[in-house]
Amino acid sequence: MDLAEAIYSRKCTRGFKPEPVPKKTLMRLLGAAHQAPSARNIQPWQFIVVTGPARERLAQKLVNRHQQEAQGKLGWPEFPAPFQARSQRFGQELAPFGQQTPGFDLATSSFNFHGAPAVILLTMDQQLPPARLIDLGMAAQNLVLKAHALGLGTCPIGMVLKYDEVIREELRLPESVNIVLSIAVGVPDPAFPINQYKSWRDDLAEFMTWIEN
Repeated sequence: MDLAEAIYSRKCTRGFKPEPVPKKTLMRLLGAAHQAPSARNIQPWQFIVVTGPARERLAQKLVNRHQQEAQGKLGWPEFPAPFQARSQRFGQELAPFGQQTPGFDLATSSFNFHGAPAVILLTMDQQLPPARLIDLGMAAQNLVLKAHALGLGTCPIGMVLKYDEVIREELRLPESVNIVLSIAVGVPDPAFPINQYKSWRDDLAEFMTWIEN
């Protein structure tokens, strides 16, 4: 799979097979992420890989917390226009696929990392300025593209940061660590209808400004 194909065909996976991802394969993903550019080559990222019983404990605590506080429901954030319109369209398009899976709830599934056998947390030092988050974003993109090229599925999940303190306590992370993003990793399960969904992109012309003189 060449780079262009990986970029244009990648999509989020929200249902995974239980088979574990070999450590050697996960290392290849981290190696790709580690090649991302960063300001003055400071390489601000740290990767925390959570698998096995540790992953199960973390997911269960996040799901329990969500169900206790939200009674199984989560209010999605409101965005300014036109971002809110895109968010609403996404929800409307995704819903029918989720409804085809009995008992599927997007929020609960997200806190369970969609059943992925491996979770990678991207973190950086709290002392670094917010501008360096873009470096971790580029690392995350490298990671998900490499996973896709290897036949794996991924889903970046920011929702779990709602319970940042649960993650810190379970994984014994100090306050100096800024948890930026979680990425679910595993083999996509075709038995999940929701995996058929691929989000759209608005016309590129809406996002461009050319200044030549």
